[in-house]
Amino acid sequence: MFKSSIPEHLRKDWLLHLSGFLTWSVICFLSLNNLSAGTELYLKLAAFLAFYLSFACIVSSQSVDYPNRDKLILLCQVILVLLLVSFDKYDIAPILLVLIATQLPSRFSRRQAMYIMIAITAAHFFIKYDGHILNAFFHVIIYFMLQIFGFSAIESNLREVKAKEELSAINQELLAARFMLKESSQRKERLRISRDLHDVIGHQLTALALNLEVSRHKVPDEFKPLLAQNLIQAKTLLSDVREVVKEMRSEEQFDLVEKLSDLIEQLPQCQLKVESSSEINALSLKQQLMFCLQEGVSNAIRHGKADQFTLSVEKQDKQLSLYLTDNGVTKSTEQSVTQLNHKVEKQLGSGLIGMQERLADFQGIVELIQTPSGCTLKIQVEDNYD
Repeated sequence: MFKSSIPEHLRKDWLLHLSGFLTWSVICFLSLNNLSAGTELYLKLAAFLAFYLSFACIVSSQSVDYPNRDKLILLCQVILVLLLVSFDKYDIAPILLVLIATQLPSRFSRRQAMYIMIAITAAHFFIKYDGHILNAFFHVIIYFMLQIFGFSAIESNLREVKAKEELSAINQELLAARFMLKESSQRKERLRISRDLHDVIGHQLTALALNLEVSRHKVPDEFKPLLAQNLIQAKTLLSDVREVVKEMRSEEQFDLVEKLSDLIEQLPQCQLKVESSSEINALSLKQQLMFCLQEGVSNAIRHGKADQFTLSVEKQDKQLSLYLTDNGVTKSTEQSVTQLNHKVEKQLGSGLIGMQERLADFQGIVELIQTPSGCTLKIQVEDNYD
């Protein structure tokens, strides 16, 4: 199926970006309409085109892609608009300041953005000041309030988007937890029933068979065939109970890859790709690994908004290595890998420690490896039990 190459955030906010383009177009047309061909026209046209290209560059990228570059571009936009304002005869170029304000929420905090807008307004005031303070003040204050309005509207929209993403991540975590709880409850119930059958009914049937065996040698010959038949039935029933118990306990064995696939299928828009798989002998090890992988999936969704997972299981002798890779969002690529790992381990420290404790009996080693394309949860254990 054809997949659009347009980024998702552009497709969602196409109306907002279209209105920004139309605003720029109208201001550009009105500013240049009455100018005759010459240096002033070409310089203003170049300034307007540079502003729009920089505006399009920022709105087409995510805020985490190139933060320092985007801040430098915003500074250039401010300088361009202030230059246009200085030579604007119709007082319409300051409307472009509103477009600048709409770009601030995704790059700066509210306090930083307010400082920036105040600084821009102060520069605008000095440009427009012609000896009449009140005239200049009321002129710039109108555009300042428009900047605040534009900033607040976009900030509110971003908060709503972030809240939806957090709610989606929490929902996926709850689905994963419910799946694991259901599996754990079913496993415990099967184990309880199998133990009851073996310890209670099995013991009673064994005692019954022994009593029938003893009674068969003490009763008159005419009752011996009946007791022999009852003894056979008791032994058959005991054998059936043992077979049921064996089957119920064998059901505790499960395929780790299959269970993880079932878990991922329960999560909306999440997919799992299995690159390699190996047999794991110890049931208790598989159970602990399943809990660790579930924790890894939850962390990837919560902290990285991941939706694509890749599992690789490698085994050499008794040494087992698992790699769970995701496509979670990483921090700024300008930070070192050491800094990234430190931040992630600080966030996920309790989860990693919990995994390490679960796998302590299997000499487990848990690592979180951060890459530009996501994270890889690496688990190394010894499969020493049959």
